[in-house]
Amino acid sequence: MKILSQIQIIFLSIALLLFITSSATPSTYSNQTNLDYIKTSCNLTHYKTLCYISLSPYALAIDSNPQRLAVTALNLTLSSAKSAAKFIKNIPQGRSGLTRFEAGAVADCVEEIGDSVSELHDSIRELDSINYENSSKFEMVMSDVKTWVSAALTDDDTCMDGFNQDGRAKAAVKDLVRRHVVKVGRMTSNALAVINMYASTH
Repeated sequence: MKILSQIQIIFLSIALLLFITSSATPSTYSNQTNLDYIKTSCNLTHYKTLCYISLSPYALAIDSNPQRLAVTALNLTLSSAKSAAKFIKNIPQGRSGLTRFEAGAVADCVEEIGDSVSELHDSIRELDSINYENSSKFEMVMSDVKTWVSAALTDDDTCMDGFNQDGRAKAAVKDLVRRHVVKVGRMTSNALAVINMYASTH
């Protein structure tokens, strides 16, 4: 009886394994392949964890396609930049908020991020117009895109310059702005790395 019980357990285990295996749809395997592609791509960036966390929800849409990966990375960076600019712009001013100096630094920062937003917009528009059949056009577009995204990265860095003069900005204000700007900068850096990877595939 004991032996029969063990045989039944083994049989049930095999049946369960076969059921689980048969339940795995092609899309399950496909999505895992897409996730692996994103992970491999993110390993080429400076901020790997941020890259994977931000891009992995779009694995099926990206579908292991380097152009879609680059466009998605840029769109996510653009969204982050817009959110950061909105947040920084709305930091309260007045008695309990920003000083006059800090308000000026905030305005300069918002302007820099605004430039970054424009450059990211231009990059996305150009990537959407890629013509694979014309290699010289492809190279020209990729050169423009890399220039714009590099400029956006510089704008992100420049944003903090106004807060670093003579220690006139409160630490709390600087830290608040820095948290948002640093994330945008890191996402821009990752997007640039993905774009460089895309450019090298052609």
